Amino acid sequence: MLVPYSQAAQAVQEKTPVENSQSLPRPPTGTLGTASYKPTDMEKPFFAKLSEKEQTTGSMFENYSITGKKGTRVGWFGIVRKIDEDAAKQETKLLIEMKYFDGLTDTHIMALSFNGGGDFLATLKGTGLGIKHLSLVKVYGIVERENNSVPEVKADYVRQWDWGQFTFLMVYGEQKGNKEWKKLNKAGEERIYNPFPTQKYYEDRLGPRQQ
Repeated sequence: MLVPYSQAAQAVQEKTPVENSQSLPRPPTGTLGTASYKPTDMEKPFFAKLSEKEQTTGSMFENYSITGKKGTRVGWFGIVRKIDEDAAKQETKLLIEMKYFDGLTDTHIMALSFNGGGDFLATLKGTGLGIKHLSLVKVYGIVERENNSVPEVKADYVRQWDWGQFTFLMVYGEQKGNKEWKKLNKAGEERIYNPFPTQKYYEDRLGPRQQ
């Protein structure tokens, strides 16, 4: 059965936008720099909707919690741990291990804390959105509900960084993460950072990637 063009176009339009980050140039040998986070042009309207206190999500000096925020518009970073696509509902649910971010990153690669505030769920419209297991994402949207201290965000926009495009800085923020994920870290907290991460870097800290 053929689907009318208008219906097909509407289905495409209703998908939650997922933007894949571009790799940044490597710095000159022996030179590393730090800079404030810069949203992409596509991301800027969603970032602008965040309140000032939601533009940074954890630091060495300030605790941040992902719980108790029903109705709050957030922009949370995290590692994609599970992907569940529902073709009948045309919906994708992500289980994400949240990571703290203080607003500062390396100039050549996205960098954030290895610690985080726990797991959260993100609901995206559509399937086949190109989300990768164990990629880093930033999810913008409103927290709709919370069950057993796991918030669920209705995603308006998602930005994604693949392996090779992000790294973890020194550990900051109180670790409230899932013990299941912590067991997968073979590197130890003292050796988290690497400015030029390899596949083994991610496997040693996040576990094996599902294809």
